[in-house]
Amino acid sequence: MECVICGDECTGLLLGDLARLEQMAMSINLTGPLPAPYKILYGLENMTQELKHLLSPQRAPERLIQLAEGNLNTLVTEMNELLTRATKVTADGEQTGQDAERTNARAESLGEFIKELARDAEGIRKNHILIIISPNRKIQKRMTQDWNFSCYK
Repeated sequence: MECVICGDECTGLLLGDLARLEQMAMSINLTGPLPAPYKILYGLENMTQELKHLLSPQRAPERLIQLAEGNLNTLVTEMNELLTRATKVTADGEQTGQDAERTNARAESLGEFIKELARDAEGIRKNHILIIISPNRKIQKRMTQDWNFSCYK
């Protein structure tokens, strides 16, 4: 069979491309050393390092699950301790609030007592009133005739 060059646009173009490809392949010197494809080699090395890391014993699923369980147990313990502390702080806060209310009530009572005592002292000065404080801290007022009186226990 003999190859006949066709002048049509389809086969002629394909045969022309094939001839140029053959010429490029023949122009390459295959007798000397070929440069290594460094880009591909670097990519393979990086993939190898990544696979080594992923397949290392520290990255084994069993090891990761064990670490996660340990971290979870530690977290649960710390949360329980934090809850205990929060409960104690809340109880202390409530007790402090009650103590503050009780102290405030006593301070108000003392303030009223001091005001009344000041009024009574003014009354004594003006009206000669005798003040008797009983054992249960009740104040009794009595008018006196003069400043000459005696106190008995």
